[in-house]
Amino acid sequence: MNFKQVEAFRAVMLSGSMTSAAEALHTSQPNISRLIGQLERLNGFALFERIGTRLVPTDEGTAFFNEVDRAFIGLRNLERSAQHIRQLGTGQMRIAAVPSLSLTLLPRAIQRFRQDHKQVAISLHTSDSTTIARWVASQFCDFGLVSFVGEDTPREQAQLIGDLAGVCIFPRNHHRLALLERIGVDDLAGEEFVSLAHDDGTRQRIDRFFQQHGDRRKLSLEAPYAATICSMVGAGLGVSIVSPLVARDYLHTGIGIRPFAANLRFTSYLLRPDNRPQSTLGARFAVLLQQMFQEEAEGSVAIETGS
Repeated sequence: MNFKQVEAFRAVMLSGSMTSAAEALHTSQPNISRLIGQLERLNGFALFERIGTRLVPTDEGTAFFNEVDRAFIGLRNLERSAQHIRQLGTGQMRIAAVPSLSLTLLPRAIQRFRQDHKQVAISLHTSDSTTIARWVASQFCDFGLVSFVGEDTPREQAQLIGDLAGVCIFPRNHHRLALLERIGVDDLAGEEFVSLAHDDGTRQRIDRFFQQHGDRRKLSLEAPYAATICSMVGAGLGVSIVSPLVARDYLHTGIGIRPFAANLRFTSYLLRPDNRPQSTLGARFAVLLQQMFQEEAEGSVAIETGS
């Protein structure tokens, strides 16, 4: 027996005639009659009797219809499940992100995402880029957001979604720096510089840059997170170079922000597991992140122009 035969039988039972069933299924009455005949031969019993002008189901036909209807209810449930998955995905996302994102952009992105996906369970994990790459590779997390991509990470697994110019932060009452529209390397000579932890890739990149320009910073303070650095700078302990993502979220700590007059970029990559297709939820969240990074880039331009 095939689906067309069962569908034709159900349509006749619901409509009461082969002509109405044919109209409902957009086919001909002879085709419906043929399908019913095939189903009766396969089952080994009659499904209908014709009494006058009426088509009446046999007892066997009625019993068979009860089973068919239960099957169709199951199909409708499957359709609803498919629609739910299509609209909401599988209902769970595990995200890993470096602190500069998990403490700034990610909470806002999750808030915006949940407006249309209220039932989705989201788990956010925070660590350094190297650890996150391992989490994604082992599929502990559905995807990760990192600051750099290691040499052993296949390029097809990494998507650049953020590329922002670094900004200089300083105590708001630092009168000399506050008077400048842009801050360069020489402007930070003799200033206490609050650095990221020494094993951080971004710290190493910033240090190399200053060393190439005759580094004259004072280096005796460091912290594990850019958010902590903002708090330390706001407390008057020094100056630093951070992502505008972090700086704008931590203005309340008492920092001032100026464009840094050098090409120090803060990048963000989306990592996906190897040999695993991206989920519907993951794809939608990635699009949202790209949109929000674009908004942040426009905000960086506002810092550049002073608008």
